[in-house]
Parts: sequence; C-alpha cells; structure tokens
Amino acid sequence: MKTIDDLNNRKTPIVTIDNGLEVLKDKPLFQNKVDKANETLKKAGLPKLKKAI
Repeated sequence: MKTIDDLNNRKTPIVTIDNGLEVLKDKPLFQNKVDKANETLKKAGLPKLKKAI
C-alpha cells in the first residue's frame, strides 16, 4: 500500500482512461429515458425562479 505522500508525488496519473470507450462517444445511451424526461419537461415545464429582492 502506498502512502498519501507517494501518491501525491507521482508523475503519472493514478487513473487511466480506456480508449475503447471512444466508440460510445457518439451513440445515444439510455435514449428512451432521455425521451421520457424531455416529454415530462414539455408537459410540466421548468419551475419558476424566484427573484431575490
């Protein structure tokens, strides 16, 4: 187990990002949930903002 000081002094990042995720960048994920949320917002609308006096 590394200490906090060892992790803070590292030159390389601790987390690496998988480049295989780039194929999902342009695909709509959970499109049915997004459509349902947009329809709900169209019906109900956004809440009114109260102005600070």
